[in-house]
Order: sequence, then C-alpha cells, then structure tokens
Amino acid sequence: MSSLLHSLIPYHPFKALYVLIVTLSVALRAPFWFLYFIPRFLRQHPSWTLRQSFMVQLLKVLLHHNSLIRAYPHWSLLPGAEKERYERISPSQKDIYHGVLKDQEIKPVEVGGTWYPTVYGPGNAKRKAVILHFHGGAFVVGDGRKSDFSHAASLLTSHTDCWVFALQYRISSNPGCRFPAALQDAVTAYQSLLDRGIPASSIIVSGDSAGANLAVALLRYMTDHPDVLPKPKAALLWCAWINPGYCLNPKPCTSNRNYGTDYLVDAFAEWGVRAYAPAPLDATGPYISPMNHPFRCEGVPMWVQFGEMEILADDIVKFAEGMREIEGNEVELHEDKGAPHDILLFGAMLGFQDTTENMARAMGKWLREKI
Repeated sequence: MSSLLHSLIPYHPFKALYVLIVTLSVALRAPFWFLYFIPRFLRQHPSWTLRQSFMVQLLKVLLHHNSLIRAYPHWSLLPGAEKERYERISPSQKDIYHGVLKDQEIKPVEVGGTWYPTVYGPGNAKRKAVILHFHGGAFVVGDGRKSDFSHAASLLTSHTDCWVFALQYRISSNPGCRFPAALQDAVTAYQSLLDRGIPASSIIVSGDSAGANLAVALLRYMTDHPDVLPKPKAALLWCAWINPGYCLNPKPCTSNRNYGTDYLVDAFAEWGVRAYAPAPLDATGPYISPMNHPFRCEGVPMWVQFGEMEILADDIVKFAEGMREIEGNEVELHEDKGAPHDILLFGAMLGFQDTTENMARAMGKWLREKI
C-alpha cells in the first residue's frame, strides 16, 4: 500500500470504504483460515488447538486494520454499564505532580475508573487490599470498563483477596493526551486511594501490556520523588510493553522471532509509540522505554509475567534480569508456555482459558505470600 493511501485511510469517506472492504475480505478469508489450521502441522504452534490458531490469526488481521483506520473508544466519564461501580476522580490539590509530570501543554485532569467486583468498602472482611490496574492497548485503545476488562478483572478478584480499580486513563489517540498524561492520571488515581484511607501497604499496582509500562513508570516516579508518594505493597506486570522506543524502527514486529506466534503487528505498535511519545519527546527515555533503564525499587516485590510465544518475550526477560541485578529489588519472573501476548486480557477469547487460569492461580499464591 502506498504511503499516500495509507495516510488517507483514517479519514472519511476513505475510512468507511476501507472498513467495508476489510469486512468483506475477512468474511471471505475466515473459512479458509479455519480449514487451513485443521492439520496440526500447519498451526502457528504445535501445542495450539484449532480454535487458538484461528482466533490468533483473526485477532492479528483485525488489529492490523483497526490500527490503519485509527479506531479508538470515545472518551467519556459517564458511568455507562458500570453504573455505581464507576468513579470519577479529580486531580489532587496536593503538591504531587513533579519532574516529568510538569508539562507546558499536558495538565492533570479529571479521570475515572471502574471498581470490581463491587465498590470499595472498608468493612468487607474478605477483601484486604486494592489492585490499582492500568489497562493495555498501546496507549491508544482501551478503557478498563466492563465491556473489555470484566473477564480480566474477575481473574484478579477471584484469585486474590483484593478489590480492583481499573483506571480509565487518558489514551494518546485523543488530542492533547500524549505523555505524560497517562502518568499524571496514574498519580491522581494512586493519591485518591490514599485519600480515602487505603494505606500504601494495602495497594498493589498492576498493568497489562502498555498498562504494565505505565505501572513501571509510576514506580519510577515514586522512586525519583520518595517524599511525594509512598510505594505500594507489590506490583503485577502482565506482558509489559517495556520498550516502545524500539517500535520507531522499521517493521518492529515482523522482524521478531515470535511474529508468527503472536497477534501484535507493526501498525499497532507504531501507532502507539508515535501517539504516546511524538517528537521531540525521547521515546527511548527511562519513563517511556524502561527496558534499558533498570532502577532500584526496594520494598516492592514484582510479579513479571510473559507468554513464551509473544513478541515482547525477550524484552520482558531482559527488563526483569536488569531489575534483579540491582540490590534490594525482588522480581518473580513467570513464563506461560505456548502463550501469545496479554492472555490476562485476551486469553479467554483466544481459547487459552486453562493457561490463563493457571497463570492467575500462580499469581494469587505469590501475592498472598507477599501481603
């Protein structure tokens, strides 16, 4: 596809025409994919089922085309289907926005988030802590709401004694929401939990994919500004997109050894990093691409999970090993054999239910030992 046609796709009427063509194309090709993957030797991975092979291929194609048309959720702070479980949060009046959070254009704003399974209640004898979770989506899609996060939230709540608060941070596909908008929102949400009487020792920071990147950035911010925010009890990092700066290179996904066994594509990664960290921001810096910038985070044990067959596997292992080398850090690296990217979010849809349940069970056992 020429660069001119590529640049026209996100705009009407070209977008509508492109969507129609893609819909017809996928509908015609889907039966062929299903038949193609019936022989086990033709599947992306020998251990995958027919459903897993078909669904990974389908998601890969849909993600590619969605990235070209730049489709993203409409920004809204209305409760919607979440009803009373959705909570709006105003920027803190306390002096907590320092360093990289001070920006001439990007300022802290009101954000929202969804509680799972119910609104936080300190009188609940069963639940002892709160998981502050940041959703994935390359910083350009996702919102942590019921429609796309309820299954992941149920995994977290059913395998821990925790509430989950999934933050709807600003995504960079919206105007004026580049870095450090999402990190400002993460700081706002963390402070809001403290303000309602939840001690830092009862907060676990969590994130999947780009959200795990954001969780690491929040931990770094706490380390850089120790007098601003107390550190959480632990951190859960699921398939962390730990090196977005690399995606500025040509074909960052197709050149990866695991490209054939994952659904991540070049167009999605490039869209994400260029929206989140547009020039002149340094996309390779420590707050955006922490893989090559390990730091001391003493007192916060980290659960670092990744899928064996995902594109980000090598980056995640390198990050974990780098963090382990620093005195005082505690890092638990968990590999899910045969799994693609972010099965916390997509495992059930892709047919990796057993792997996802085992992963969540292992995390729950680890977390109970820490809290």
